[in-house]
Amino acid sequence: MKPQMRSLLRVLLIGTLTAVALWIVIGPWFPQNVLVITSVASFFGLSALGGFWMLYMAVRYERDPVRFVGLSLMPFAFIWYYFERVRPGKHRTRATA
Repeated sequence: MKPQMRSLLRVLLIGTLTAVALWIVIGPWFPQNVLVITSVASFFGLSALGGFWMLYMAVRYERDPVRFVGLSLMPFAFIWYYFERVRPGKHRTRATA
């Protein structure tokens, strides 16, 4: 698969997850089951933890972290950051070692 297509699929995934989060918050649906409540809490907790991780990585390792700090405020942007900024560096390190 082409790199542009993979990047587009990641952006679509992030958009879909954000739309689901918006539907959960704005929609008339209210979870009654403990399993569903735990799943919803984990869904929003994952977004927050991923944002903090992205914030830490950007401040620690990027030369110009300001744009990534701003991007870390977007829900699920850490998925894009991992695949586009963190993961390629790991593969290059393995190939040269």
